[in-house]
Amino acid sequence: MTSGSQRLVIELRDPVHGGVPVRQGELRVIDTPLFQRLRGVRQLGFGEHVFPGAVHHRYLHSIGAMHLAGEVAAKLLDGAPINEDERVRLIQVARLAALLHDVGHPPLSHAAESLLPSRRELLGDLVSEPDERASHEDMTAVVLTRSPLTEVLDRELADVGVTAQDVAAVIADKRPARESLCASGIDFGPLLHQLVSGELDVDRMDYLLRDSYFTGVRYGTYDRDWLVSNLLLHIEPSAEGQGLAAASFALLAIDMRALPAFEHFLLARYHMFQMVYYHPISDAYDATLRRWLASVGEGARIPGAMDEFVRCNDAWLRLRLEASDDPWAKRIVDRKPIALLAELRTDADRARRPEVERALGAAGVEAFWHTAKPVLSRYAASAGARIDPLLVIEARPPFGRGPRVHRIEEVTDLFDRYERALRIERVYVRPEDRSRARAALAAADI
Repeated sequence: MTSGSQRLVIELRDPVHGGVPVRQGELRVIDTPLFQRLRGVRQLGFGEHVFPGAVHHRYLHSIGAMHLAGEVAAKLLDGAPINEDERVRLIQVARLAALLHDVGHPPLSHAAESLLPSRRELLGDLVSEPDERASHEDMTAVVLTRSPLTEVLDRELADVGVTAQDVAAVIADKRPARESLCASGIDFGPLLHQLVSGELDVDRMDYLLRDSYFTGVRYGTYDRDWLVSNLLLHIEPSAEGQGLAAASFALLAIDMRALPAFEHFLLARYHMFQMVYYHPISDAYDATLRRWLASVGEGARIPGAMDEFVRCNDAWLRLRLEASDDPWAKRIVDRKPIALLAELRTDADRARRPEVERALGAAGVEAFWHTAKPVLSRYAASAGARIDPLLVIEARPPFGRGPRVHRIEEVTDLFDRYERALRIERVYVRPEDRSRARAALAAADI
């Protein structure tokens, strides 16, 4: 009978994945205030102003990602040459890394990332650029390694040899150099990182399905079952100089049969960026929030101290906006953000931006420009130099014996076809200026 941290103690009901079994150690982590904070952080920020059903939160997404990580890791490690204790430990690291990968998100998720403190304030003197803003990844690293959550992880998962540093390394590093992520002479760190933050990771697998469900669209759907069933474990000889005793390392691969399903997965994400994540109304609220920050300065910053950050959710930010006398805060509270005037989608239209700027300037209308640039994948830009490539295994090649292993960019032209990413230049104005702005563009024959 399983005991300790691995004992199944509860099943959570998820509208996307159904029943999600949770282990004792995981439940202790979920019950911490720093993780419970995610109940109050909307997954899509201001998205509910466009899609009324988009009121789901990072808490639910994180649990869904944990569920998928466990499912995928168990499948991949079933055939690995490791013992059962090693298998349990690695699956648990994968589940916890997926569960906690978003624990540092600010209120309204990405919308309020510009409100995070400086990296110097958060990370100390090790940072070379004192004025550089911290990211939610930086905040996640601090939550995992320097907070009360750190103690819970180290205490509750000690019986399977998992530490907070293990989880933090898997989330942050493509090649996390930790002996605890090795088993039977194989370094599983790269594989675990790919599962949590790679080209085909459980984060994207979950949020595409979840965001489609709650927004009521279908752009983010893909063949999850076929894709997962065709994920494979690939063992590569280890390069020297990694600082580990492992003679080889593990990478994620997919069966060639599932290549169309992977391409569909990429396109689903691309279309979600176009139709949901970069919606002009959401962008308008995001831009208005940034104007509030620029107007009030450091007074709008999210604190970096963990005892204060734990209270920083959407309601906390909403109260600050409601209490502010700043006109940009009032626009958000009154649901009157800057308004879209025009979208410049073609090269010819974008070439006329100086004309637009002159016409609006002559009419005394302040313009706010924003670029929306949905990208199919950032993988291709660094594909040749990647140390954690996504691999494709051809089980029955037309020539030669045995399976062949390809890098993903060698067997699909989808990256090349979408290399020239769509770029939309959007110009916004204050709502009360929109009629005057349209008249100015018309008078300039734009």
